[in-house]
Amino acid sequence: MINRKMTLKEFLAKEEYEGVIQNAIQYSDMALPVWHLEITRECLCELSNFDLIRCIRQDVFKDLATFEIIERIDEQNTPFYADIDSMEMMEKLSSISPEMLSAHKSKLDRMIENVEKNNLIDFADVWMFDEQKETYQGYINIIKNKIKQN
Repeated sequence: MINRKMTLKEFLAKEEYEGVIQNAIQYSDMALPVWHLEITRECLCELSNFDLIRCIRQDVFKDLATFEIIERIDEQNTPFYADIDSMEMMEKLSSISPEMLSAHKSKLDRMIENVEKNNLIDFADVWMFDEQKETYQGYINIIKNKIKQN
């Protein structure tokens, strides 16, 4: 089990962390290296949902971000959040390797069952168009197939 209260820095080897610092110093005028350094000071549980998605997008702390997103979905008992793009979150989760997703199989199975059994996609009429619902269901299907593979 991953300790969600640890800072991201604690998950890095000393050399990796020093590389992050040097990168932020060398490219201090660029947002990405500075952001990368800033998030290393935060605990996994303190990262915003946007930062978690950005970690996957940037291939930074990808395993940890995947774990945290799945934990939050499981805790909230819904994959829909008001403060992030749920479509992008599912897209990012569906892009994760089958091995990584399978490590969280029981929670993902519970999420998928919740979405499908309770027709949550159909209840998303307020903010999701029909084509987006199909895309969202496609991401759910990709995740289902990936966790079935392993």
